[in-house]
Amino acid sequence: MTSDAQPLSPSERHAELPLAELERYPVLAACVKAWREAPRRGELPACLPVDRVPAEAEPYTMLLDYLPETRDARVRFAGHYVGERARFDAAGRTLRGYFDESDAEIVFDGLARAADTRAPTLARRDYVAIDGRHCRYVRLILPLASDGKTVDGFFKTVEPSTLEILSPVVAA
Repeated sequence: MTSDAQPLSPSERHAELPLAELERYPVLAACVKAWREAPRRGELPACLPVDRVPAEAEPYTMLLDYLPETRDARVRFAGHYVGERARFDAAGRTLRGYFDESDAEIVFDGLARAADTRAPTLARRDYVAIDGRHCRYVRLILPLASDGKTVDGFFKTVEPSTLEILSPVVAA
């Protein structure tokens, strides 16, 4: 990734990456390993065991409840990196309370892809964060199912080494 401070065009803000590239992202690879090895009551795990998720992922992790009927998701948990930048309690907020409409749609489409395929999704993201900074990173979404069958939540996190802050906070 470059340190170019120019935002990408809307069509370039999200790029799906093949899971074959996962080996380039050790924290995300460890999260997928934990997901694959997590206890299951069916095809999918309901959660990831905390002791199996790398500590480096926690600050960037969000647990989301899936709300497909409204094309949204609700934040159940946000790691401290996410929470500090939000400047509000993230729990209970939906994507549209967290992102502008176009970014909320991009995030929802990634969630829907993970739900439909019932498999991890890997993507490069470029967007303006809640605090006004232009950011880039590689993210992972893992589908979760409380009954082991129906996707009703997600584990979403970032590979810390890919996080770039490209512009300073915009004054309010």
